[in-house]
Amino acid sequence: MEHLAFIFSALGTICVCISPLLKGKDMKLILLCVFSANALVGASYLVTGAINGAVTCFVCAVQAIINYFFDRKNKSLPKWLIAMYALAFIVVNILVFKHIFDLITMVASLTFIMCIGQKTGAKYRFWVLINTLLWILYDLLMQTYGPLLIHGIQLVTVISGIVIHDMKKKSV
Repeated sequence: MEHLAFIFSALGTICVCISPLLKGKDMKLILLCVFSANALVGASYLVTGAINGAVTCFVCAVQAIINYFFDRKNKSLPKWLIAMYALAFIVVNILVFKHIFDLITMVASLTFIMCIGQKTGAKYRFWVLINTLLWILYDLLMQTYGPLLIHGIQLVTVISGIVIHDMKKKSV
C-alpha cells in the first residue's frame, strides 16, 4: 500500500505543480489540475489510513470540480455555495483540531476557496502563493518535513508561474 500511496502522491504533486504554470485566461484547465491533485493526494492519504488528510483533500476535490462546471458554463458561483464551502472546511477542521497550530490549517483551507474561485490564472496564483505560505508555516511549526518538501516545490512553481505570466516586462 505504501508504494501505491507514493505513486498517488507523486502524481498529485505533478498536478499541483502544473496548475500555477498554466497561463489561465480562464480557469477550466487549472481547476481540472487542482481537482486531479486533490483526488490523487486524497487517495494517497486514504490508502495509508490518514483519514483526516483524505477527507480534507476530497472536500477540496469536490469544490474544485464544482467550480469547474460553473466556469465551463461561464457562470458565477452562488454566494450560498461559497458559504457551504467555508462551512465544510470549518467543520472538517473542528473535527480534527488537536493543536493551536491547526488554526493555520483552517485559514489555509479557507484561502483554498479563494484560490479556486478566481476567474484568471494571475489571481489564482496570488491566492495559491498565500495558501502555500500558510502551509509552509504550518509544516515548519509542526515539523512535518515531508509535506514541507512538497509545499516548497509548490512554492517554487507558483513563483515561477508569477514570473512567467504575471510580472510586467519593462522595456529598456
